[in-house]
Amino acid sequence: AMSKRPLQHNATSSKRFQAAIDESIDELVCPITQALPLDPVFAEDGKVYERAAIEEWLSKHQRSPVTNLAMGKNVFAATQIKTMIERMVKSGALPQDKVKAWRARIMEQEHVEKVRRAADAGDAPAAAQLGIWFNSGSMGLAKDEVKAFGYLKTAAEAGDANGMGNLSDAYLRGAGVEKTLVLALRWAAAAAALGNARGMSVLAEMYGKGAAGLPSDKGEEFRLRVNAEQKGVLNSMGMAKLALMYAEGQGTAIDMAKAETMMRKAIAQTSSEPGVELARAWLAKHGLPAA
Repeated sequence: AMSKRPLQHNATSSKRFQAAIDESIDELVCPITQALPLDPVFAEDGKVYERAAIEEWLSKHQRSPVTNLAMGKNVFAATQIKTMIERMVKSGALPQDKVKAWRARIMEQEHVEKVRRAADAGDAPAAAQLGIWFNSGSMGLAKDEVKAFGYLKTAAEAGDANGMGNLSDAYLRGAGVEKTLVLALRWAAAAAALGNARGMSVLAEMYGKGAAGLPSDKGEEFRLRVNAEQKGVLNSMGMAKLALMYAEGQGTAIDMAKAETMMRKAIAQTSSEPGVELARAWLAKHGLPAA
């Protein structure tokens, strides 16, 4: 019995150590992303966050996402926290799921920086890609429509079709720039002529509304929406609008089966909340399940 005590003691110590590690992880994980931060900062509520996540939050809210109390927009670099996370990852003290996600985001960050360097060196496709990432707030970047517009404009003016199509969308929506339908039409037409689906999607929207001097042409709107959907660029709202064209016979024969299929695709993609809501409402109105 005496020989078992050290083993029992070691097991107890190990459990206590792991409990302490687990508690430390809870303090280090960003409350917004639920992941270990790559660029940790302290906010005014004393909590640690991923910089991009808390800055985006504070651009829309004046309260803490944790305490729900009023909070200013100041954030402070948490250099010691960053060092601690790096050491804990290297030591193997952290759970593998957290480490795997952290390392994947490190690789993602390195890829973004590689693309950024190429874009800043004049690579048009890289500039277009970076603009798309800034526009959507993906790849660990904070959503920034002004930066997105700048990169997309650079890419478009260098002849990149992807840049042209996404730039036309920015002008159409007024995203990062003043809404200008004439320029939306110019760049959408140029992109569509090169086979770019985003340009086709913007042209479809403009034909549907008869915008910027274009005639209202449901047939052309339908053709362009179908092409854009086949190329995989329509968001949930675009798919819902195409579904309505099938349902109402706008630019095509009425096809309720196609309409239902497109509405379900709109829900599955979840890229536009209003589009998803429109699709759910339409299915409910017609007595059809959303799933």
